Amino acid sequence: MPLNWNYVAAGLLALLGLGNSAPTQNFPSSTVGEAFAARSYFYVGGNYVEQGSGHVFSNQMYVERLVPLKPTQTWPLVFIHGQGQTGTNWLNKPDGGAGWATFFLNQGYVVYIIDQTERGRSAWNPSGNTTLTTYSAEIIEQRFTASQNFSLWPQAGLHTQWPGSGLMHDPIFDEYYASNVEFQSNAVVQETKMQAAGSALLRKIGPAILIAHSQGGLMPWLIADVVPDLVKGIIAIEPTGPPFIEAVFSSTTTRPWGLTDIPLTYSPPPTNGTAPLQTQIVANNQSGLATCIIQAAPARQLVNLKNIPVLLETSESSYHAVYDGCTFQFLKQAGVSVEWLQLGEIGIHGNGHLHFAEKNSDEIAGVLQRWIKKAVG
Repeated sequence: MPLNWNYVAAGLLALLGLGNSAPTQNFPSSTVGEAFAARSYFYVGGNYVEQGSGHVFSNQMYVERLVPLKPTQTWPLVFIHGQGQTGTNWLNKPDGGAGWATFFLNQGYVVYIIDQTERGRSAWNPSGNTTLTTYSAEIIEQRFTASQNFSLWPQAGLHTQWPGSGLMHDPIFDEYYASNVEFQSNAVVQETKMQAAGSALLRKIGPAILIAHSQGGLMPWLIADVVPDLVKGIIAIEPTGPPFIEAVFSSTTTRPWGLTDIPLTYSPPPTNGTAPLQTQIVANNQSGLATCIIQAAPARQLVNLKNIPVLLETSESSYHAVYDGCTFQFLKQAGVSVEWLQLGEIGIHGNGHLHFAEKNSDEIAGVLQRWIKKAVG
């Protein structure tokens, strides 16, 4: 009997984890086809840690590898998710549509998707003297999916691209919030472990382009700092910021190394580990935050990042619209070859913080793909 290729294709997609799963009741399913890809996974980093009852393996990072039927691009992409998330961010969207993994597989890229250390399929060591935390549904509504209803920052009312109401009990919101997970509450611990695991990944797979979001958006600075020759480009989608201080939801002093909580390599090297960088206050041209904190002149240079093309990408309605300009100023002052892409300025309107999950996600991905071809090749 000849094979029914429709059934074969459906079975392959299910096995690869790229097909649309059975929708929940009243869940809007999608008929958008997923990309065919060969799927495998592995772990990088980690070590055995002795505890009372024996040894456990700790600090490892889960990596999923997706290879299109016909790879055509020179450099693979490594996707790094944000706080409270896992690599599922890049697969199906919460409305059932195809995500960025499919978009870039269709462009011929080999795709690597990680779960950050101590997150998702990267195990947390409960004996490691650290704690986990998570986000409430109300925080997700207010900051990410229905920000237009709460007006917590001046640009919030411009948000229109989330599919559905963005509120609890809406099926798309529930599907998204169900994917949120607990995360390491100590930023220093998380950055340290991710720097080790991320650099181990690139040493294993070779040079790649890093695409990172939100809290995950600061990890490329750390990874590139230790393996600069293995990072061909960085796309930082609304990365953790602004430098030195929290904004919008608090004003806590943080990130003494400007972009990160743990050391980066500067020239000349800082001599004070507690306050490594001297700072100055400058004007910020975005509504909601009058000033930025950057380095005092002459600014120390991020020497390991200077030869890596960087795209900083910001939507018009996210809380990052308030302060990503400060991150841009800091990067440029520190000698990084950075471009700042503000979606609203190129006619892409209404996006919040979760660009990859919103209605026009493919339009944004297309802009990122064109930048990759121009800046990296």
